Amino acid sequence: MITAIGTPVLLNEIKHIQAEAVGGDIDGSVIKNKVKASLIIERYTGIYTMDNATAEFIATSRLTEFVPLLFKAMNETGEDQEFIDRQATLFRYFDFLDKDQAIAILYGQLLSDDLTGAQFKIISKAISSSNLIDYDQVAKLLAGSLLAKKAALKVLTLDKDWYSAQDIAYLQTLKGEGLLQLFPEVVTAKESKGMFSSGKEVWECLCGSSNKLDASACSSCTKDKRGFGAEELKLEAVQKLINLRLAIIEGI
Repeated sequence: MITAIGTPVLLNEIKHIQAEAVGGDIDGSVIKNKVKASLIIERYTGIYTMDNATAEFIATSRLTEFVPLLFKAMNETGEDQEFIDRQATLFRYFDFLDKDQAIAILYGQLLSDDLTGAQFKIISKAISSSNLIDYDQVAKLLAGSLLAKKAALKVLTLDKDWYSAQDIAYLQTLKGEGLLQLFPEVVTAKESKGMFSSGKEVWECLCGSSNKLDASACSSCTKDKRGFGAEELKLEAVQKLINLRLAIIEGI
């Protein structure tokens, strides 16, 4: 079942890696692949209608024309093994890209206004599996929407292969309770207007439900006052990890 339309990406900001022309001559294989890509995009109606060869071609193509299609595919749902395997093949696409290019595409979508929950999960997984850690992009995420901030938390749990002086300086800005302070409460305090509880102070969750002032989580959606569900990554745990990482770095 298709659950959402494709998502535009600022492809003009992404570095192209194909050598399309040399000395006035045009690489025929590039033209061939771009024609094939155009036909695939034109005919695309979903993962279920795609064969394995097409999925493999998309994954290994390194053609940025496929990026909107991939974000569209992230919003499709299916439970059978054929769907799961084909979707996994498609998202190997980011493993074949230049690292800077993959970072630009994935983090760019995390910062977009139309980021979906399904895209959030798959993009976060792609960043983790390919170790695409970029603290400049993390800083942008932490200045974005709550969903973008949650993506930043996931990246901050990942271990870098090397920590530059710039990386360490950025982590220093999150030291102590620096990260916690970037996640204020997202609820609204107000007076209740119920027949038997009028005038009592309550807090209203983002889902619209009212809760007792001393309640730590919403009785309806179970999210806390910062907008985190019980099963989500704990903000305090990430803060502790950052502090520990910095203590070790400073001790070396």
